Amino acid sequence: MGMRNLIFGLCLLSSFAIASDVKVHIGLSPAGSFEAKAKIHNGIVKTTGSKFFAKNMYVKAKELKTGIGLRDSHLYKRLDIKSYPKIVIHKAIGAKGKGVAIVEIRGVKKKVPFRFKKKGSKVSFDMKVVLKDFRFDKKKDGLSYMGVGVKDKITISGLLPTAKYVAKRKSKKARGIASSPK
Repeated sequence: MGMRNLIFGLCLLSSFAIASDVKVHIGLSPAGSFEAKAKIHNGIVKTTGSKFFAKNMYVKAKELKTGIGLRDSHLYKRLDIKSYPKIVIHKAIGAKGKGVAIVEIRGVKKKVPFRFKKKGSKVSFDMKVVLKDFRFDKKKDGLSYMGVGVKDKITISGLLPTAKYVAKRKSKKARGIASSPK
């Protein structure tokens, strides 16, 4: 009976977790692609009308997973996760579906344009990142192997909860009421 209660309690707690997922779409040349997925930490968006604001969001580089262990280890090597364990969005500001984010990858900060759309209590976003802007070099960084290489632009997309949604979930959690996202 005690184990059942523990499992039920863990399931109930996980229903209150606010998962913010990010996908990194990496195109290959001459053909093909793959995706890496991870959780966004501190990924909460403040919205007012058509305006968008977020800050200090990050992905732990070691949490990026492609589904293939060898590919993951190659990705970690290219990202130099020992020196740069996080990929950070320091600030993202937008209005009417478009914005600019300050993104840091491998210690390089750049402004990156993005698009966003409010979807109920969450906000979806996508941005195109040019790898050479973040000091990636196809030859030096080994981004090409046996004629197949990583394309210079990758797409990062995700779905983030709004601050109002998070506050509402915390309030319901405090009162002991389970809720499901819209």
